[in-house]
Amino acid sequence: MISTDHLEAYLKAMGARDVASAKVHMADDVVIYSPLVPAPFKGKEKVADVLAALLSTVDAFEPKMLLRENADFVAVFTIKLGDHTIDGMDHMHINEAGLVDSMTVAWRPLPSVVAVQQKLAPKLGGQAMKLVNAD
Repeated sequence: MISTDHLEAYLKAMGARDVASAKVHMADDVVIYSPLVPAPFKGKEKVADVLAALLSTVDAFEPKMLLRENADFVAVFTIKLGDHTIDGMDHMHINEAGLVDSMTVAWRPLPSVVAVQQKLAPKLGGQAMKLVNAD
């Protein structure tokens, strides 16, 4: 069975808002699929930049629970930004060395996701979006 030491240390570092420590536990070819921009972010340096931008934008990142199936994990967390609270889940995969090599991010509720996206996407080279009523 693959060790989860890197994953647990990664989540602890994220909770402490310490991207440099989190980066140590990522594979060089890590990929993150974000709900905030269409294209994935690839490579340890770029993903670390995305995480740094996220953590500098939000008020809190709080890991809650970790579920496992072999080398696949779901990390459940809460993000806070002003009056907004986001319930989030990352589907994470670790490689044979136990390093995080992919993350697919899912967040809710939509109005709170849009509030974070409006602040974070421009820092990542994307465009801020607006949520509008259908009627």
